[in-house]
Amino acid sequence: MPQLLTRRTLLGGFGLVTAGGLLGCGTDSSASGRDEITYQLSWTHSVQFGGTYIAQDRGLFDDLGLAVSLAPGGPNVAGDANTVSGAALMNISAADGVARSNAEGAGLVIIGAQYQKSPATILSLAEAPLRQPQDLVGKKIGVAGTDTPGLTAFLTINNLAEDQVEFIPSQYDPAVLTASQVDGIYCFYNDLPVALDVQGIEGYSMLLADFGYNPMSQTYTVLRSSLEDEVRRDQIVRLLRGDAQGWQLYKDDPQAAAELAVDSYPDAGLDLETQRRQAEVQLDIMFSEATEENGFGWFTEEQVENNLELFTLLGIDGATAELWDHSILDEVYRDGPSA
Repeated sequence: MPQLLTRRTLLGGFGLVTAGGLLGCGTDSSASGRDEITYQLSWTHSVQFGGTYIAQDRGLFDDLGLAVSLAPGGPNVAGDANTVSGAALMNISAADGVARSNAEGAGLVIIGAQYQKSPATILSLAEAPLRQPQDLVGKKIGVAGTDTPGLTAFLTINNLAEDQVEFIPSQYDPAVLTASQVDGIYCFYNDLPVALDVQGIEGYSMLLADFGYNPMSQTYTVLRSSLEDEVRRDQIVRLLRGDAQGWQLYKDDPQAAAELAVDSYPDAGLDLETQRRQAEVQLDIMFSEATEENGFGWFTEEQVENNLELFTLLGIDGATAELWDHSILDEVYRDGPSA
């Protein structure tokens, strides 16, 4: 944090080069008798995955009979492809990325979502805030090439034409905003806004999810064939249960998660103050009334329908409601949201 490379391709990206040296997701047991599996994260290590770190640090995975290896993502890691290849049992992705991967024959399915709101945002300076879609008219918005379809879809949803806004190519760098080269920049709520805040620069974030653009993000993604395999399905249930328990603990003490991230990954170049602020900020998009009532990672039929409509705007063909499977969440929370 901050990351200056676009992260959109990292959240899906079936066609990118996979990382080498990952542990397989197989069903072998370690010397301790726990099942050894790999859990592929969507980006490099940071408090963005704080709940998962807590689950591992406090032995929640161990208690469920799992020896979990956390594989970091990054600019050359294709999480979906690692799950398809068998290098990981589960990865964190995004609904539109999974849909694109499946269009190439991936055979993936979404079983939950860490984010209740998409982190996509238009960041502007507090002295000239962009508060609603109409404020973008006549403005210059910095956007990376891979994020352009998302911004275009957002404009369409809000009855704005692309020619009403000037797109300025940006490499996910806040310098174009602070140097007044743009009026706003398309980025992620728990990323660049936090980076500016730590620098003492006050910004304003307009979450696109608040205005109809809410692609399901940070999705728990597995192979459909894994759900049909009794052993791997059981591992997935245990992995999701442990992860959800970790995120519930994160909610109670996000600052502890920030410290854990910094302590656990000293080579990741993490700044403690930035991690602390990110830990607090992302609570806004990870928890909701739905997660309070039903459990962490929950999603609804309405969200599925909205995402399918969004895929049309994004030019993604062939996706159906079969892209999602609710049965793992139903099993994890059959005794209630705190199970």
